[in-house]
Amino acid sequence: MVSCFSLNAFESHSLADQSSSALMDRVDTKYLIDAAELNQCLAELTAEYTVLEMNGCRGMAYDTLYFDTPGRQLYLDHHNGKLNRVKVRTRHYRATGERFLEAKVKTNKLRTSKQRMVLTGAEPDARILRHFLQEQLGLPATRMLPALFVHYHRITLLSRTGHERVTVDTDICFEHSGEHQRIGLPGVVLVEVKSLRHQRRSPVLDILKRMGHRPVSFSKYCIGTALLCRGRIKANRFKPVLSKLDALRAPREYRYFKESSWNLQLMSISLSA
Repeated sequence: MVSCFSLNAFESHSLADQSSSALMDRVDTKYLIDAAELNQCLAELTAEYTVLEMNGCRGMAYDTLYFDTPGRQLYLDHHNGKLNRVKVRTRHYRATGERFLEAKVKTNKLRTSKQRMVLTGAEPDARILRHFLQEQLGLPATRMLPALFVHYHRITLLSRTGHERVTVDTDICFEHSGEHQRIGLPGVVLVEVKSLRHQRRSPVLDILKRMGHRPVSFSKYCIGTALLCRGRIKANRFKPVLSKLDALRAPREYRYFKESSWNLQLMSISLSA
């Protein structure tokens, strides 16, 4: 995890506290900043936000596996600006061992709506998974294949009002499902502000604006796919973000994985069985 301002300066909150403000239907605003700026940003937020703490840890490792059709239809829907578009993923929280299957929808009102189901056992029942995806997405789950693995560390802040959550993602790295290519974004931090409605001002938004940052459209799945498939997949819509990453001296080949993603049995799910 990148070296940053001591999180001990924040008061903490629990997962139960955070669950009471789940924000499963929300507005997302995202920013890309240089890791060198993270200290300044966090140091100014201690009075207005608390930090998630679990088992004495205030920074969590996340593993996410995205699914798509063989022709990457979900990626192309995003690239082409389709509203009511969807993403399908499994998420593994290493701190707790919990796993979820998630259907994430960007609505035509530019809100993010997320539905999830808990995954239990080494091999979840494929029939239950297919039913969930058919119900949430209206797509045949048999068309879904593993498409991209993403690993990162996350700090989660909760406003004292409970109506805003801020996630700070560092050490983001991507791995292609079929070719075992790996690319990381060292020195890049993704800050995401999640709120009940569009808002122009909040402590974190004010700080980021003062630092000269503007919101960006950033999808881990789409940007990771565009990076790993450069020259082989349509990516014009993502050029501004790709150029910003280049300016931040990222991406780079990522050579260090604590665990090979495709050997993670906990991430393996058959949707087509």
